[in-house]
Amino acid sequence: MIEAILANIAKDFRIEFRRRFAVNVALSFAAITTLAVSLTAGGARLETRTHALLFWIIIFFSAMNGLSHVFTREEEEGTALFLRTTSPELAVFTAKLVFNMAVMAVIAAAVVPLYVFFLNVEIASPGRFALVACAGSAAIASSTTALGAIVARAGGRGSLFTIISFPVVLPPLWVSIKATQASIAGGGAAQSIVFLLAFSGALVAVSYMLFGHIWIEE
Repeated sequence: MIEAILANIAKDFRIEFRRRFAVNVALSFAAITTLAVSLTAGGARLETRTHALLFWIIIFFSAMNGLSHVFTREEEEGTALFLRTTSPELAVFTAKLVFNMAVMAVIAAAVVPLYVFFLNVEIASPGRFALVACAGSAAIASSTTALGAIVARAGGRGSLFTIISFPVVLPPLWVSIKATQASIAGGGAAQSIVFLLAFSGALVAVSYMLFGHIWIEE
């Protein structure tokens, strides 16, 4: 199992480093949207809640452009059947989850400095802000990996993925917004971070139980 997981992780990252499709699309969207928001704001001082909302809207829609690609690529290139016959389904899911976590880490690492710089955000608790960004990004990746497989099997694209992901991602997204607002203002966010980590763990556990039915043709 471990060898299958590592082999699938290496394959996904090797293909992405060769083509850079998911990361390039996500980062381009994040940069363009952040710049557009900055130009629209025109240097105006925004409230902390507005900053938190805009920050997570940018991360969410940037993620939607990249997270589903890891499964749709397998279906579009005709490698999904080979993957089903050569790798255990849990190894496939683990590899895709690790890949999506890495994509979310890259997106968050790009959006945070861009947003803080262009929107001139003064963060009272930078450490808490970074922890919330990491925990919220992990929750989004955990919530949407199995959904990406469903969309790929249904022949859907990014728009369908965004539609079916939003109800699942809404709880951690809402908590992340409130925690981000608190960290910008200097308040505590420990309970929100614990909730996000627990939510991620619960969604990963449920995904492990259901992924075999999603991935394997009956």
